[in-house]
Amino acid sequence: MRTNCPDKLQHFLSFHFCSTAAAKPAARFMRLLVLAACFWAGTVSAQQHMDTTSITADTAALPPANDVVSRVKQAVQGGAARNLQEYREGRIRIRQGELIEQMKRTLEQAKIYLKKSAGNAGLAAEIEETAASLAIVKDGVFTNKGSNQTQRNLTVSAAILAELYQSALHRQQALNRYTSDLIGFKDRIDSLSVDSALYFFPGDSAALVKYVQKLAVVVREVRPIDSSLKLATANAQNLQLRLDPLVFEIRSALEDIEIYRQDLSGKTFRREFSNIWGPVAFSRPLEEIMRFSWAKEALLLRFYVTDNGGRFLVLLLVIVASCIFLRSLKRQLAAGGLLTGDHKEQLVVRYPLLSAALISISIFQFMFQSPPFIINYVLWVVSAVCLAFIFSRFITGFWMSFWIVMITLFVLAGADNFILQASRTERYFMLALQLAGILYTGYILSSKHRHDLREKNILYFIAFVCAMESVALAFNVYGRHNLSKTFMVSGYAGVLIAILFLWTVRLINEGLGLAAMIYKHPDRRLFYLNFSRVGQKVPALFYVLLVVGWFILVGRNFYGFKLLADPLNNFLSDQRTLGHYEFSINTILVFVLILVCAAFLSRLISFFAAEPAGHQEKAGKMGLGNWILLIRIFIFSLGLFLAFAATGIPLDRITIILGALGVGIGLGLQGLVNNLVSGLIIAFEKQVSVGDLIEINGKLATMKSIGFRSSVVTSIDGACIIIPNGQLLQQDLVNWTMGRNVRRVDIIVGVAYGTDLPRVIGLLRPLLEKDERILHFPVPSVLAKSFDDSSVNIELVFWVRHISEWRQVNSEMIQAIHALFKAEGVVIPFPQRDVHIQPPPGKE
Repeated sequence: MRTNCPDKLQHFLSFHFCSTAAAKPAARFMRLLVLAACFWAGTVSAQQHMDTTSITADTAALPPANDVVSRVKQAVQGGAARNLQEYREGRIRIRQGELIEQMKRTLEQAKIYLKKSAGNAGLAAEIEETAASLAIVKDGVFTNKGSNQTQRNLTVSAAILAELYQSALHRQQALNRYTSDLIGFKDRIDSLSVDSALYFFPGDSAALVKYVQKLAVVVREVRPIDSSLKLATANAQNLQLRLDPLVFEIRSALEDIEIYRQDLSGKTFRREFSNIWGPVAFSRPLEEIMRFSWAKEALLLRFYVTDNGGRFLVLLLVIVASCIFLRSLKRQLAAGGLLTGDHKEQLVVRYPLLSAALISISIFQFMFQSPPFIINYVLWVVSAVCLAFIFSRFITGFWMSFWIVMITLFVLAGADNFILQASRTERYFMLALQLAGILYTGYILSSKHRHDLREKNILYFIAFVCAMESVALAFNVYGRHNLSKTFMVSGYAGVLIAILFLWTVRLINEGLGLAAMIYKHPDRRLFYLNFSRVGQKVPALFYVLLVVGWFILVGRNFYGFKLLADPLNNFLSDQRTLGHYEFSINTILVFVLILVCAAFLSRLISFFAAEPAGHQEKAGKMGLGNWILLIRIFIFSLGLFLAFAATGIPLDRITIILGALGVGIGLGLQGLVNNLVSGLIIAFEKQVSVGDLIEINGKLATMKSIGFRSSVVTSIDGACIIIPNGQLLQQDLVNWTMGRNVRRVDIIVGVAYGTDLPRVIGLLRPLLEKDERILHFPVPSVLAKSFDDSSVNIELVFWVRHISEWRQVNSEMIQAIHALFKAEGVVIPFPQRDVHIQPPPGKE
């Protein structure tokens, strides 16, 4: 091969392709490829030399050819063969270029993918962290589990394992995809490397050198990426060997804990431990129990806050918005001199931030699905402390002390609920808490101060605490630890939640009552509340919601509640099929809830943006009112699309539904669509805006609101008139506000014939100039208008600065003219008729 290859090719090969024993596999096949090309080139050169010699000899031996046709035929056949060979070689060269470009693209994609996947390097640490968390969960359940399990320990451990399993399963799926992608890149590179087109080498030496140079570039790129792919694949497979057993172990532990919980639930009323004075079967230091209990609670708290960060952000935003509203309400009360010093019936604005936190937490805590006890514990303690500050020095000292004691007992009972493994020390502590609750609530119920309560229903919840703690004490003494702790915590939580709910409803009613007093509005039904009852008596609907919410929050402490709630959740979440569409009851409820919320928000915006009767808005507010209809339509449309998205209905099906509805709308709802489109035209063209002073059928009115179907105007006599938007556009409408609310006034007064007209005009002009309500531009004018039967008419033409003043200005101006003419002796004639009576002929 060296004798047949050109010198420069031999030099290139010796420089780039000197093989060594440690050559990489991907590079080795390229080197063999190039060496084979050189060998093939040398063979072709030698063959050509032999063919030339043979042809010369054969030509000398053959007799001369005289047939011209035969020679032409041979020449044509030879040219065709050469053209076919050149065509084939050209196609092969094109294929070689495509293969090299595909190889380069694949290498570039693999390089980018390896860089983007650099974050997988932290997966090993995450696996170690998951394994450590699993070890924490196993403590007290599978290891050091004592003589019996506790329901709280199983509940917390199951919740943590569920989070660990979902997280590990997600990592496992991502790792499997990552490994599959790496293998895919390696397979594509190998499949391109073994393509037969790469093994065809050009016969020309210059073309061969160029082709080999291209291969050399590819070899230099393949070598590091091939090594990186092999290393990354090996690391990913090692991680799989560690992660797969971990996922299986977590799933098995979760299944075992569920079996333990069901078994423990089936033995609810059976003895778990000996009597409180009996022997101890298993002893573990309380500090060690508290240490692993806190570790589990902290893990669960971190997981839940991470998964529900958006909900906590919404709760924070609601608190901030409520605080801003209450602070604004307080400023309005102070500005109007309505804020009382003792805040009687105004406690909601005493501390706006604390009231906002209490109301928001009490209502929006239900948006947290299956929260752990530590979340409820924090929310209830914060709400209770806020309420203590709100009604401090408002309620009597006796009931203030009661509230502080209840908070303290709940804090201690909740802290004990964090201890996940039973011990004799903890049982004595529980006994002390239970005795304290029984004795204190018994004292409260027998005290004469119970008659001071304004809300007598609280006494029932105090009796509930006394009963629950009595039952809990009996269970504790006789070794039913799980029931004892559940009843103890439920008793203190029950009275705390009940009082928080009752005061929340009262504060809401106070706030709405104050808002109704400050923000007066004739159309109160837009707010969906009857303001006449606000602050006087809580509506029955709120009591129903209070009782239902109380049962839910207290029932969460019992495992039996889960047994009842799970079938209901399964019923609501099970997928059902209707034709080709799958749905669940939950999606339907979410669909309806989103639409209701969108409609309520739209109406709420209409309430705050509607023009109060008899009130003239400033120009800036009127500009906002122009967009109210568009904002409401946007909110409702957004809610509609979100509702469809929540139910999983594709947008293409929505277009089909809208098309079908369009036919019905076109046939039966023409008037409704006409009014809706007219409302949009009014909003976009701004022919009339909220707050504008308009004239309809000769009557002045103020535009109060522009709705979807109709608009509301307030006439000058105080009546609210509802006008369909279509009629509002079709009939003649005078918009005085569009003309800057100015109006021209014409007054005609007659003077007797023979009156000095220039003198009269000079007397009248100062009357117009000295009135501040009359504009100086356009300039007021006093003109002699016409001759009448008994007078010469003088016309006063001037512009009033606001149309609402023109009647008053007109009246005062007539009075001033009359007084002026009387003082100056100017006669205002009135029609007179002389009757001459002629006697009949012949009579005198």
